[in-house]
Amino acid sequence: MKKTSTMIRTGLVALLLSTTASVFGQSTQVPPGPINPLGPQEIETDGSTDRGNLFDPTISGFDDELINSILFFNPDLTKPNSFTLRASKTEDHVDDRAMEFTSYVWYQGTNGTDYTEITGETGMTLSRSGLTPGYHYYQVRGVINPSGLDETLLCEGPTETFVVFVLPPVTVTTTNTSTTPALQYCENEAAAQENITLSAGVNYASYSGNPQPVTEFGFNYRWYYVKSGDTDDVFSRDPADFATIDPTKANIDGATLITGATSAEYKPAIDVIGTYKFFVEVEYQIKDRNRGLGTDNPEDRNRPYVIYRGWFGGVDQDNASIVTVTPAPGRPHITIEGVND
Repeated sequence: MKKTSTMIRTGLVALLLSTTASVFGQSTQVPPGPINPLGPQEIETDGSTDRGNLFDPTISGFDDELINSILFFNPDLTKPNSFTLRASKTEDHVDDRAMEFTSYVWYQGTNGTDYTEITGETGMTLSRSGLTPGYHYYQVRGVINPSGLDETLLCEGPTETFVVFVLPPVTVTTTNTSTTPALQYCENEAAAQENITLSAGVNYASYSGNPQPVTEFGFNYRWYYVKSGDTDDVFSRDPADFATIDPTKANIDGATLITGATSAEYKPAIDVIGTYKFFVEVEYQIKDRNRGLGTDNPEDRNRPYVIYRGWFGGVDQDNASIVTVTPAPGRPHITIEGVND
């Protein structure tokens, strides 16, 4: 039994995924965003049988097939990503003879060219877990041996390829890109202040694979502030006077979401005097952290490990810079005293 296999049709992937034709009721799929290839590499059937009818149980739709091919990476190795690949029960044959496979041979690789046979996996399904960031390629070859003959002498059929991609973690840094940097502005100049322009930079934490660079991906941004809560001194810079924001990102209590601040750049326009710390949270656009889980609870957010946070001016809240919104003084009054004439 061969130990490796070469994906002959790699050069056709882009063409197959970019066409817009519909064959036998199965529309050509286009990967969401920059990841290409992704998912099944052959969705057009050789015969007239609908692709979904080749599976057992039959599949009525493949709407989530591509988005399910994108996985998150959890640094907590006790909670790894996981999935199951299912091969069709029936062969896809130009003559629609509908013979069922008696066993399968599964292969895996990371570059779409070199594959290694996965020993011991001969069933219709293949379960994987704990995948690292980047591409993971899987192939399956069906075996038809209804008479229990010597498999080494059987005809060898073609393989089918399925590709998944694990999103790599990113690091976020936030800097003041204003040309006249000063971490303060006056309350009555908030809407037009030019002293502070916060900009979020995103880069891969420890990933050297493809796709690169970060600009190939879109991100969602959410900016927050934490205000000093000292009512006796609204300009307090004591770390103890700022609400502690959960560093695990599972709970967002104590932080205020800034309405409309949803891009990589944010120019503060807060017109309430006091001292503030700012941070930004970044998520991949290609797959929402709430996917399949519904709307999360601010005190128990979905998949906090795929929310990437950056504090302005520091690596964490304690080391974050403090922005001061200063008062526009009111008019003083004058009186007279100590007169001696």
